[in-house]
Amino acid sequence: MGEGTDRVNGERANGEPRKVARELETEITEIRSRLDRSLAELDRRRHELTDVRLQVRRHPMVAVAAGVTVLALVGGVAYAVWASRQRNKPVSKVRRLKHALSRMIDQPQKVAKPEPTVPEKILAAAGTAAATMLVKKMMERAFDVAGRETAAAR
Repeated sequence: MGEGTDRVNGERANGEPRKVARELETEITEIRSRLDRSLAELDRRRHELTDVRLQVRRHPMVAVAAGVTVLALVGGVAYAVWASRQRNKPVSKVRRLKHALSRMIDQPQKVAKPEPTVPEKILAAAGTAAATMLVKKMMERAFDVAGRETAAAR
């Protein structure tokens, strides 16, 4: 934007109006054709990017890795659902209760969780404070960047 503004006001001001108009028209046509070429290239790249078959042909290992990842996620979710249903069956609940009672009888000191010690409490408080400060700084930076982008867009 504004590539030729100094030439319009400086060099061309003392030329003939028709000659200046033709030069401007030629320059506008050149800029328009460059813009058309750029837009055509962007459109071509967009079509290539959204063409799944082309991307699989170009990047077969990435496609295999993505497929394996999706299968692992779906398999993990399916297993979690199956395991949840198995845990809710009465037979499974009785088995878990029997196991818990036997552990309680064998090692009663491990049944109840002890109260945290003073150093553990101090460490937890310091960690919470550090995490709070870190999140606050990250939020401030994110809002600053978003504010600058909004101001630049105007």
